[in-house]
Amino acid sequence: MRLEGKRALVTGSSQGIGAAIAKLFAKEGAHVVLNHRPSNPHSDAVVKSIERAGGTATLVHSDVSDPSSVSKMFTAIRRDLGGLDVLVNAAGLSDSRIWNAPLSKITPDMWRKVFAVDAFGTFLCTQGAARLMKRGSIVNVASTPAIAGDSEGLLYASAKGAVLSMTRMLAKVLAPRIRVNCMAFGSIETTWVDWLDKKQLDAYRAAIPLRRFGKPEEAASLALFLASEESSFITGQVVVLDGGEVSR
Repeated sequence: MRLEGKRALVTGSSQGIGAAIAKLFAKEGAHVVLNHRPSNPHSDAVVKSIERAGGTATLVHSDVSDPSSVSKMFTAIRRDLGGLDVLVNAAGLSDSRIWNAPLSKITPDMWRKVFAVDAFGTFLCTQGAARLMKRGSIVNVASTPAIAGDSEGLLYASAKGAVLSMTRMLAKVLAPRIRVNCMAFGSIETTWVDWLDKKQLDAYRAAIPLRRFGKPEEAASLALFLASEESSFITGQVVVLDGGEVSR
């Protein structure tokens, strides 16, 4: 097993990509700490699924955009696990109104909400994890519009652009003790697909050379590679998973 004996925190792991990563990490031998905001109803189901499959998981509710809440989460991890080996910053704000908002309708509050979770939350959790890691791997999450641009999701792409820069900087700052890489996703089939009508779905698929959306399990496989020793000579990189939509 590729993560045997490792301690891994996966933020935003109550559903979608984060949940798929948590389940695969547990299957590969890690003790997984799942994280989501306290109001989320899905986290317990993910823990139970991991335990039924023979894995070990702990649930810590925390708002990654709140420094006090994040501090308490890492205090609990230190107390219960004694340290950390892997962090996946998968938490992100999901809001169709913000995603679809035209430039003229974007408000300062929208900007603050997205950046608080996607960019500031990534920073806070990385800062907390680095204090607990002797050696380890940090895997961030971004999206292809932050690389290539797009006509939709302006705020999300802007926040993920900050994550790309943070990844490259932190890889230098934390080397050689900790590796830091980033996954940039294209169209992965999670809850955001529910925002689209048939015409939009067909247009998205047509733009992907492989003519389909990616699966959360495929994203999890990439996260596992970047978290494991299989990628021990990789740091500061952005790995694109998008079915060939973005060329660079």
